[in-house]
Amino acid sequence: MAHSKRNTSLPHFTSYERSLLRNSWGTQRGVIGRDSFIPFGSCRLCLHPSREPSVACAHNGDLFCRECAINDLLSQRKEISRLEKEKEEARRRIEEENGREAEEARGREVKEFEMVSMGFDDRGNANGDKNKKKRKLEEEEEEGKEASERVKRHEKPDSNKSALPSFWVPSLTPGMDPNEVTLNKAAKLNPVCPGSTESDKHSYSLKSLVDVHFTEEAGSDGAMLRVCPSCKKTLTNSVKVMLTKPCGHVICKPCVDKFMTPHDAPDPHASKEEQEQTAELHGKVLCYVCETDLTPRDPARDDKAGEKKKKKKKEKEGIQPGLVEISSEGTGFAGRGGNLATKTGVAFQC
Repeated sequence: MAHSKRNTSLPHFTSYERSLLRNSWGTQRGVIGRDSFIPFGSCRLCLHPSREPSVACAHNGDLFCRECAINDLLSQRKEISRLEKEKEEARRRIEEENGREAEEARGREVKEFEMVSMGFDDRGNANGDKNKKKRKLEEEEEEGKEASERVKRHEKPDSNKSALPSFWVPSLTPGMDPNEVTLNKAAKLNPVCPGSTESDKHSYSLKSLVDVHFTEEAGSDGAMLRVCPSCKKTLTNSVKVMLTKPCGHVICKPCVDKFMTPHDAPDPHASKEEQEQTAELHGKVLCYVCETDLTPRDPARDDKAGEKKKKKKKEKEGIQPGLVEISSEGTGFAGRGGNLATKTGVAFQC
């Protein structure tokens, strides 16, 4: 009589078992198709075409509706303040607990000292009682030392913890106390851009958002289309689009390479007067629409020229001039971009 084999009887996997391993265990990955891409110019928060006024992240070129971006910033600020309050409460509870333990340890030491000074130390007992009492005193001393060390450990600044992230160091060994877990939990202190990925997380603020100005024209069906102001080509996911900072005009990448490349040499076909007039513009990047200076600042050159100044916090958070590519999904080619959907699961277990 023939019996079917169990899937644990063979020393190797069958084809069916390998298919189960791929489909049911471990990390699952899948390429996002064209149907899942959001159209060009859509908000990264509401996934609808960005409403005027539109803003973009100055770091990565992610587009948002201004209303959606402000709501997201407010919600993240509320969450950050809530986490900070939780950490303060946990720190206060830990300090109270450490103070209470230290007070109890000092009380035990004082009580033991008073008992010995009043003559209640029974020295006529047998050796076993003496050893027992000695062990008890040693245990109490160790408890007092541990309590004092715990107090000192929690009084250390947080900079030491970040400098020594080794869990085997006694002062950095994580505990099971929920207050300690809350206190040691790494909390974000700045709002994170919703368009950032796990590998490229960057913060953003209201002052770092660039007001985007699209050039729109009516299409054949009467709908307003966003086009390049130079070549009048419709902007889609298949076209690389650049955003100028801080003026916020949107121009396609081929036109940027053609018309916004800085030139160091004068135009040989221009007259001498025209060459003198354009001499100041050599090496500078100007916006094609409004001719705003977009040349990135070179701090090393400014320092050499003696123009180093103390920058305020507002200036550091301001928008630096330059060009940034507007993020879009898909490339228009067979590669379909690098958009992968990843689902992390439990590894295979026998």
